[in-house]
Amino acid sequence: MSSEVIFNVVLPIMLFVVAGYIFRKLGKFDSAQSGTLIGYAMKVAIPSMIIVALANEPVADYIPYAAFFGTFLLITTIVFLAALVVAKLFRLPILEGSFFSATCSLSNTCMIALPILAMLMGQPGTIYGILGVINLIIGLQVMSLIADIHHGDPGESRFLGLLKSLGKEVFQPYFVALIIGVVISLAEWKLPSTLDTTLTLLGATTAPVALFAVGVDLNFEVFRKNILAILGATIFKLILMPILAWFMCQWLGLDPATTVAVVLCSSVAAAKCEYGVAKQKNVYVEQTAAIVASTTILSFVTLAFVVVELNEKYPEVFDMDKSFHFSGHEADADADDVKPTAERKKED
Repeated sequence: MSSEVIFNVVLPIMLFVVAGYIFRKLGKFDSAQSGTLIGYAMKVAIPSMIIVALANEPVADYIPYAAFFGTFLLITTIVFLAALVVAKLFRLPILEGSFFSATCSLSNTCMIALPILAMLMGQPGTIYGILGVINLIIGLQVMSLIADIHHGDPGESRFLGLLKSLGKEVFQPYFVALIIGVVISLAEWKLPSTLDTTLTLLGATTAPVALFAVGVDLNFEVFRKNILAILGATIFKLILMPILAWFMCQWLGLDPATTVAVVLCSSVAAAKCEYGVAKQKNVYVEQTAAIVASTTILSFVTLAFVVVELNEKYPEVFDMDKSFHFSGHEADADADDVKPTAERKKED
């Protein structure tokens, strides 16, 4: 099973990124087009996936996912504070140290973790990924607030700046999709089959498009100048954070599916969106770009190890969507085994 996970999950993820980088080197795509692809993923594909996942999940079944959200948020906070202490020891100014800490703790849930979880677990994985994105949004808002406290617009109160920032987030497509999905679920409506199919197909493009865009935007030229920052962030993000996630899940006694989701979200690269915040605020920009690029590349090595180990420990979680790993007739034969946990509980 481990080899199947590597060839059917980890390797395709790597190849999406590699393909993007190769096409960029061949001159078929450039950074501007990468931005367009990411815009499509963030504004169309991911919102479509969110609406379908939430609309088809009864609100009562959201409760088990709360353990994931709280644990992942706690782990993110612990790693952020630990990295901030280290940054202070190396005498980084508090603002730059905060942005360094953000690259050590905020995971690329939008473009890497969410697609991976959706492929591995189907609809439950999508919901875990959505909650991971919400975790990221919280982190990005905190970083914007920290930057605004230090460098607010002349004559504008910090509180007003924060409200304006939060107001912009409310109208982001993924947040609107979140509200639509929850409302449909609360009202117990069903999406028309045509619309459900259309949104499902759009959502299915999230992984290839987002990961391809990550490859297009990879820039190796910024590595040499920022070796120390890259080394520190890599240790925190790709080594210490997954280890902390594993032990935290064991200590809290989380179920296998939640444990897999928490550890996977903790194991992916630094959030590309954090680079957007750094660039917007003009703080720690080049270092953030270098950390995002380097952890994206290195994470595929560490992620392969993490996925294989999790599969060995919890093979039943990786069987939740057998149609991804096996042929259609095998999936049909085991149809009862591939249903989401909540659905199986209802039948019992």
